Amino acid sequence: MDEIFRIIDANFNRVREGLRVVEDGIRFLIEDKILMKRLKEFRHKFTDTVVSNYPLIGKYRRASEDIGKKEKVERSDFKRIIERNLSRIGEGLRSLEEYSKIKNVHVSEKFHNLRFEFYEIEKNIRILINKKKIPVPFLQVILNLKDNRDIFPLAEKVIKGKPDIIQLRYKGERDNYFLKVALKLRKMIPEDIFFIINDRIDICQICKADGVHLGENDIPLKYAREIIPEKIIGVTCSNLTSIKKISNENPDYISIGAIFHSKTKPEKKVVGLDILTLASKKINIPLGGIGGINKENAEEVIRAGADGVSVISAIENSKNPEKDIKIIKERIKREWTKIHKNSHHQM
Repeated sequence: MDEIFRIIDANFNRVREGLRVVEDGIRFLIEDKILMKRLKEFRHKFTDTVVSNYPLIGKYRRASEDIGKKEKVERSDFKRIIERNLSRIGEGLRSLEEYSKIKNVHVSEKFHNLRFEFYEIEKNIRILINKKKIPVPFLQVILNLKDNRDIFPLAEKVIKGKPDIIQLRYKGERDNYFLKVALKLRKMIPEDIFFIINDRIDICQICKADGVHLGENDIPLKYAREIIPEKIIGVTCSNLTSIKKISNENPDYISIGAIFHSKTKPEKKVVGLDILTLASKKINIPLGGIGGINKENAEEVIRAGADGVSVISAIENSKNPEKDIKIIKERIKREWTKIHKNSHHQM
C-alpha cells in the first residue's frame, strides 16, 4: 500500500506549497499582518500534524515517476494565483482526510478539523482580495447632514465634481432621517465614487454603502471588521501613538487631524503638518489629512506625506463646489504624482 503513502505525501506538498504561496501574497502584496499570522500558524499546525503522524512520509516520494508532474505554465495575476492556491489547499486537505481513513481514522479526523479551520481563513482571504480599495491619491468630500436642511442641492454639485469619496456625516438623533438621506444618496452616487457612512455600521449595511468611517470614540475597528469584513473601514486619529496602534489592525485608510483650524470642529486641537511626515515614514497605509483643508493649502498636506485630503467647509461654503472639487483633485493628484515619481527614481 505504498501508493497510499505517495498520495498522502503528494497532498502534504500540495497543501504546504499552496499555503506558502498565499502567505507570501498576504504578507508582501496585501500586507495584512493579522491574516498573515493566522496563515503562518495554520501552516505550522498542518506541517506538525503530518510529520508527527507520518514521520517517514518522504521516503515514499517518487517525483520523477509522477505522471502528473508536467503542468502547462500560463501567465496569471495576483488574484488568480491566490484563488487557485486556495482551491489547491482545500482539495489537498480533503484528499488527506479521505486517504488517511485507509491508514488511520484518527489522523483522518485531524485533517477533517484542519479543513474546516482553513475554510474560515479562506473566506476571509477571498473577501480581502475581492474588496474595493481606496484610490490613491484621494479627495474625500464630507457632506455634513443637519436636521431640517436639504442636503441634496449640494450633493448634486459635489457628485458633478467627481471626488474620489463622498462621506455622509450626521450627528443628530433622528436615525430614520439619516437612513432616508443615505438611501437616496446611494442611488445618486455613481459606482466610480466611493460612498462612506460616518460612524453608523448599521446604516452602511442597509443602504449598501462602500464602507464606514470610525472616529476615535466609536466602535473599535476589530469589532467593526467582524461585522463588515467586505467593506472599507477608515478611522480618525489625532496623535502618533493612536496611529501606530490602529495601523496594526489594518484600516483601509487613516484620517489625521485637525491639520489646520477647522470651521466644522473649532474645538478640535490642531496637530499640524509634521504628524503626516512622521506617520508616512512609519506606516504603509493610505493617510489622509482632515481639518481646515481647502484649495489653497491642499498641496501642502500632500507634500507633508498625506495620500489624500478630506474637505468639508471648503466645499460646503463654496460658491462653486463642482469647480473647487475639480481644482483640489487636480492639485493633489499633480503633487502626489510628482513626489512619488521622484521617490521611485531615487530607489
